Order: sequence, then C-alpha cells, then structure tokens
Amino acid sequence: MINNLKELNVLYIDDDKVACKHMEATLSYFFKEVFIEHNGLNALDIYQKESIHLLLVDYDMPIMNGLSFLQEIRKINNTIPAVIISSYNDKEKLLKAMKLNLVAYLTKPLEFSDLKDVLEECSLWMDKHGLLKVSISENCVYDYSTKTIRTNDDVISLTAYEYRIFEFLLTNKNKVVTFEEIFYVLDNEDANKKSLTSLVYKINKKLSSPVIKNIKDVGYTMVRMK
Repeated sequence: MINNLKELNVLYIDDDKVACKHMEATLSYFFKEVFIEHNGLNALDIYQKESIHLLLVDYDMPIMNGLSFLQEIRKINNTIPAVIISSYNDKEKLLKAMKLNLVAYLTKPLEFSDLKDVLEECSLWMDKHGLLKVSISENCVYDYSTKTIRTNDDVISLTAYEYRIFEFLLTNKNKVVTFEEIFYVLDNEDANKKSLTSLVYKINKKLSSPVIKNIKDVGYTMVRMK
C-alpha cells in the first residue's frame, strides 16, 4: 500500500531546519513532492496553495504550533491523514492531539522503520476513507495518485493547472469556490477570469458531461456527472 504515496505530496512542518533537511531527503523516497515549512502559520499558506495529501507535523513550533495548525486544518478538512511528532512522550499533549482525528503520534528521534510503518498506516487510512479514488459518478472516479479521471472506457489525464482546479473543487464539494480562491490555488500571476474559464472548459470537454458549473460573478462549484 505504501507505493500508493509515490504520486502524492506531503507537507512536513518542523522548526528544526537540520531535521527538515534529513526528512526531506527521506520522504522524497516515498512521495512525489515534499513541502517543508517551519511554523504552522506559513504551513497554512502552503496547504492552501498546493495539492497536499498528507501532513507530518511537529508539536512544538514558534508562531503557530502543530496542535493549533491541525485545529485550523480540521475546520476545512477532517479526513486528510495527519501525524503529529513530539520530542518526548507527553500524555497531556497526546490526549489533546488525538482529538484531531490523527493517524498516529510519533516521538523523536524518529526511527526509519517507525516512519515507514506510519506511512503505511497513512496509505491504508487514505484507502479506507476513499482519498485515493473519489467517485464522480456511478462509472467515473478521480484517482489522486495518478491525477487521472477513470471511466469504464477511458483514462483521462489532466494538466498541472487542471488537476489543481479539479482537486480543489473536489475538496470543496457542495460549496461555491470563488474566483479569488482558485487564483490563489493556481499561484500564477497571469491567472485571470478569462484563462480560468478556458481551463474549466477544457476539463469539462474531456468528460462525457460537465462536472464544473459556473456561478455567475462568483466562481465555480462541482456537480455530479450524469
């Protein structure tokens, strides 16, 4: 199951820059891309901009600690797998953290075997919660690991900008996402309503029926395929 992570992205947050350097090298064996931040506040910005599938978070950090960061994440996403890390086994901290629907709690110094076991647990968690493949219709699913839409007859690939839009809308199903929120996710200074309209048109055209609906003067929402 751990091989399912190879096309996914992880966000590792720790104020120890030496530890971050080592973890970045280690995590790159398991993930497509590894994002590093040194406090929870900056990490929230990365989470909003990038396609993040798994969180590894140190408890004790300046500005915003790991607990506060995960509390903010759980307000908008209650299923993304999260692991919190602490320098020592503090029962009080553990009890507070476990209320945030964690996959695991790791104690420093991290052993490679322990990290690998936890990543395996995360992969199983994602499979159990349907995070690796999301149903769009009865005969159509989106595969996060390959960035493709799979139907009974075809496998549809998405470009980098297309899958960022698609995944952001999937995460916010049943909500209207504003133009400004999508521009933020695309992180492209040249993005505008005209270019966004073109990207959405291309995504919908690849499918048998449109799944992204425009809400006039506001933004977009995702609807179920017919």
